[in-house]
Amino acid sequence: MEDLYWIFNYGFLGSRLFDLPNFMICVVLVLLGSRKLHVPAIIQLVLVLHCLLPFFLNGVLFDYGYMPDQFKYWNWFNQIRSGQLPLTDAITGGNTQQAAVFFALMPFPAAVAPLSLGFFNSFLYVFTFFWLYSKKVFTRFSMWFFLLYPSMALYSALSLRETLIMVFMIVAVQFAREGRWLSMGLVLVPLYLVKFQNFYILAPILALYLVFGIRRTGLSIGKGAATAVIGFCSLLASAPVALPLVNKFRVAMFVEDGGHPDDIQLISSSLDFVVQGMTSSFYFLIKPLPWEITNALQLIQSIENIIVFGLLIIITRIAWKNAPKKLIFWLLLMLFSMSVYGLVVVNFGTAVRYRYPFVVIFVLFVCADCQIHRALPNFVFGNKGLSKPKPKLAHSQHQDI
Repeated sequence: MEDLYWIFNYGFLGSRLFDLPNFMICVVLVLLGSRKLHVPAIIQLVLVLHCLLPFFLNGVLFDYGYMPDQFKYWNWFNQIRSGQLPLTDAITGGNTQQAAVFFALMPFPAAVAPLSLGFFNSFLYVFTFFWLYSKKVFTRFSMWFFLLYPSMALYSALSLRETLIMVFMIVAVQFAREGRWLSMGLVLVPLYLVKFQNFYILAPILALYLVFGIRRTGLSIGKGAATAVIGFCSLLASAPVALPLVNKFRVAMFVEDGGHPDDIQLISSSLDFVVQGMTSSFYFLIKPLPWEITNALQLIQSIENIIVFGLLIIITRIAWKNAPKKLIFWLLLMLFSMSVYGLVVVNFGTAVRYRYPFVVIFVLFVCADCQIHRALPNFVFGNKGLSKPKPKLAHSQHQDI
């Protein structure tokens, strides 16, 4: 395989010219999908602007080396496409190789630069939007959240596996909502390949969702409380076995993010393990806190966290009034996922990467199941592709803010 770094000889603008075909493929998808589904013009514009994002991240918003994992996916992709790495070897390799397999199978001619796979991810982002739109999962609020959530826009325009992870998770959850066992299981297989941690979080919960008919009846407050108590007791009982593993992963992830092993605070006892297990969910959802900010990027992340957390409170409040039994399941999913990652993830940037797919899933499916169409002043666009509000009766408890 030839030297991949020849692209940097063409300078800032020259190197980006080679990615115009990738950009145009994304635009064609936007135009064709919008025409088929009759998507309003304002949404088409937002989608096209999203397709432009890869041009303005690496080498503009931050240096190429700021997220060095992008080079790994780029290199593996080109080795697979060139035949230097056989497809069978890549599938049985590590997570980055397996993610590169999915990129290599996508309908794009080449990835000439480290930013190129950002267009592949933008394609997946747009395709997922149209898939959810055709399934009528979106409500007014959840659609605009999907389109404007900054962390989602950022990571779905970079050359990382995060968009693959998010797409597999969203599709698996929607298939579970439709009661499609086999389809859900098939989608969970690639999720296991690219992010086994998320598989072990999502798969058991979706299995319970189907086995106990939660998709039809929801989860009562009593059963939800019992589940939380069982979870607490399980956490306490598993502490002697789980504590060494949790500390091992805490150190490994801290070192992977550039930290020194001696600088990480380990969980010291079973009591500390239980306390952190109970409190890490909330902290993981909102960190970095304002007093923990050390640079401009963390300031932006903190502001985003405050806004998103406020929106989550608003939709949770509305959902509790509209359909509390449907809400409880999604709250438990969020609590469980945030607790697991809160125990092992220390780095703020890593927290953002691991958190946002669960936030997107929570907003999408709470709004769909609990009929939340407005949480902020309304935007103007068509209703096709949106889940329909239930008619309000006299003295109905269904409310919008």
